[in-house]
Amino acid sequence: MYNVLVIGSGGREHTFTWKLNQDPKVERVFCAPGNGGTEAIATNVNIDIMSPEVVFDFIENNKIDITLVGPEAPLSIGLVDYITKKGHRIFGPTQYAAQLETSKSFARELMEVRNVPQPAFFTCSNIDDVLSVKGQLGLPLVLKADGLAAGKGVIICMDDSQFENALDLIFKEKKFGNASKTILVEECLYGEELSVFAVCDGEKYKIIGTAQDHKRIYDNDKGPNTGGMGAYSPTKIENDNLIKDVKKRIIDPVLEEMKDRNNPYKGFLYVGLMISPSNRPYVIEFNARMGDPETQVVIPKIKSSFFDMIWHATDGNLDKYNLELDDQSVVTVVLAAEGYPENYESGNKITGLEYLEDGFVFHAGTKKENDGYYSAGGRVLNIIGKSQEIDDAIDNAYTNASKIDFAGKYNRTDIGHRAKSK
Repeated sequence: MYNVLVIGSGGREHTFTWKLNQDPKVERVFCAPGNGGTEAIATNVNIDIMSPEVVFDFIENNKIDITLVGPEAPLSIGLVDYITKKGHRIFGPTQYAAQLETSKSFARELMEVRNVPQPAFFTCSNIDDVLSVKGQLGLPLVLKADGLAAGKGVIICMDDSQFENALDLIFKEKKFGNASKTILVEECLYGEELSVFAVCDGEKYKIIGTAQDHKRIYDNDKGPNTGGMGAYSPTKIENDNLIKDVKKRIIDPVLEEMKDRNNPYKGFLYVGLMISPSNRPYVIEFNARMGDPETQVVIPKIKSSFFDMIWHATDGNLDKYNLELDDQSVVTVVLAAEGYPENYESGNKITGLEYLEDGFVFHAGTKKENDGYYSAGGRVLNIIGKSQEIDDAIDNAYTNASKIDFAGKYNRTDIGHRAKSK
């Protein structure tokens, strides 16, 4: 029996905890810091996850057998490097390898070396550089903060007005802080987005699922980008040939390049793709961890031991793991606080959770008090729907969402619309 520490506090980490809690090999799950949902099925610990020394002390004192890192921030400061050097098992990429997410320019330049399909891009550090690129490529353009911006550092500029507003946000208002000291200006690709998720052991990997996320705050993909307002899996656009192409053209060469740089990639790899009308995949971005809320629709489809998967991956023995996936469709609808992703209110009591079974809701921004659960973030809950058919899974998710209420509750009403058959 093993003790597991999950690093993070969102819906992704509640999903990990839920899955690990079902595993007969797992004795105890700790979450740092966790949320209201993880508190019900694990032990929340209020430690500083951005201090490798503090995390190490907790691992030592509580006989943790393996640590699973959920969010990107601890990866960016080298938590995995530190804990590994101290002789403990931890699942996630090193600080160097995590640059696939933490530095957009690092990822783009690495892909360029290996001829991985991607949009034309330019690295810029001031307004004049950006204006020069605009003169070359014209509009539309995509502007990206080079560093971490909580999933919100991407601005799509379709016209001059949007372009001017983006320049103001980035350079004058400094909306993304240090993350936008360098920005990437990229060709705008057209097609359908697809997220492909792999678990990697440094050399080998397994595709554990695909999903489509809904980033914009409003229906019909309107409004600013968020951390994600909903997701579903599987998608209509994936097929065996496409996945083979993603492996051959994208994942294989990237992992080979990381190995050649003496920094083999271990951990989850999130490949964010644009699938062109000719069915060719182009890389929009990499994440060095599972997505949120995509985790909430991918992980529930894993029938085999999730614990065994991350254990074998840390050993470099993924070939010993037999991945089993079910064929159900899973949908998640994010219940957010009104005003998200900008200013929103917290501390509102949540009602109706007692009407949902375990596994049909994953908490994101919640806290537990003696008399119940309260909102404590912009994205509050992830409501799940499952069924053999995607239409039924969507209906189930919205039926479940209608049972929950809190002041200022907001959600998109069109999650999964691209997958509907009717």
